Amino acid sequence: MGDAEFNKVRLRKLKILSEYYAEDTRRREKLAADLAEADQEMAALADGSLDLPCLVRITPGPKQTVYHSADAPCGRVRDRDNYREYSEYEALEEVEEVDYYLERCTACDWDKAAKDHALNVDRRDPVQGV
Repeated sequence: MGDAEFNKVRLRKLKILSEYYAEDTRRREKLAADLAEADQEMAALADGSLDLPCLVRITPGPKQTVYHSADAPCGRVRDRDNYREYSEYEALEEVEEVDYYLERCTACDWDKAAKDHALNVDRRDPVQGV
């Protein structure tokens, strides 16, 4: 086999590897984009469900107007023992009976909490619901 033939086979091999690598890269990028889109949809569904776990202060003091994320709380939540964990729905239902209102703390990372909650819900056994 001469040098010209050897180089021809070597170039063919490099072309095969290059095409394989390009296709593999394209598939990985598409997979990552599809998974990210599904994660965003799951987080949006969880965020709008009022099913996210939240923390409501239970210690004496002025009437609270905010509740915090249980999964991604801000720095204002220093001691979780001072809070009771509810779902957002439960927290809002309980407050309707008193003369103040609650809303989400704007410093908590609710997007992260929704994504984490959606992923945890997705991992539950569909038959058992747990």
